[in-house]
Amino acid sequence: MLVAYDVDSHKPSLQSRSWNALLRPTFKQLTRILPASRFEIRLIRAVSEWGSVLAGADTIPHVPVRLTTDAGDVRGEWVGREPVPGDKVMLYAHGSAYSVCSPRTHRAFITALSRRTGRQAFSLDYRLGPEHQFPAAHEDIVAAYLWLLDRGHQPADIILAGDSAGGHLSLSLCGELRRRGLAMPAGLVLFSPLVDGSFTVASDEYRRSGDPAVVPAYARRLIRHYFRTAEPGDPRFDVSLEAGPDMPPTLIISGKGEMMRGDAMLWQRAQAAVQGRYCEVQIWPGQAHVFSIFGLVPEARLTMVEVARFIAQLDNGWFDGHTEANAGDEPLAAEA
Repeated sequence: MLVAYDVDSHKPSLQSRSWNALLRPTFKQLTRILPASRFEIRLIRAVSEWGSVLAGADTIPHVPVRLTTDAGDVRGEWVGREPVPGDKVMLYAHGSAYSVCSPRTHRAFITALSRRTGRQAFSLDYRLGPEHQFPAAHEDIVAAYLWLLDRGHQPADIILAGDSAGGHLSLSLCGELRRRGLAMPAGLVLFSPLVDGSFTVASDEYRRSGDPAVVPAYARRLIRHYFRTAEPGDPRFDVSLEAGPDMPPTLIISGKGEMMRGDAMLWQRAQAAVQGRYCEVQIWPGQAHVFSIFGLVPEARLTMVEVARFIAQLDNGWFDGHTEANAGDEPLAAEA
């Protein structure tokens, strides 16, 4: 039997403490004054793309996909090799406020995740704001999931994964599958997911956590480029409305020091309220937003082990007999 890591007793590493100490007086202070303009978004995209190239992202094996299906255009890439129909796979949606980043910027992380879990991963290149408005990205992930089914991958063989906005996108896909009467994927793995698109929950959490990386007003300015046309009551905007007993078993990994911790707890409470299936929320002490991506931080490598453990439990059918929302939801909620 695989056992989850004792996150509550974890002491933040020197590397993670140093990283947070660097972010607070630098990038975080910039987010207080940056306007999140269209020009700024283009600049951030260019810097992140070139940074990924310099870090060797283009040397990592990947197979680009660009095609049109009955459900819509599918854009992205397989990391490593392209799987054969019937293989167990992962559909990954990157984060960054629905406005920046790409499969290239996340290629190293998704490759490591693929190798650790033994699943070929399709990294979705969904449409971003401000060029594209809500619900363009939602339509893209729906098209990608239906394409995987058409390729011969069964829902029980598909894991959905994503970070930040990509986590939000993964949850909105599950709600869409329910509305269409389609089978859910086998499981969800979410890193610091956005749940409330208005950032109200994140702003409330910020007053407790003091997030070392960013202020909520900046994140709201960025994401509004995409959500400008969204209605507050739309479950594709506030995905806590998508909670239900049919949601797949879920692992959520978040940092205790980040404002998005509030969204992780929101999803856990929403699932518990509907007597939803197993939802494991790990709140890692002293960690910033989507810390799992930063491979130099020891905690990032530990979370890879946790994801592999969770997926192994899925494959072994362990969750068939465990339907509680989360055995640890009361202690986690008390920490807030």
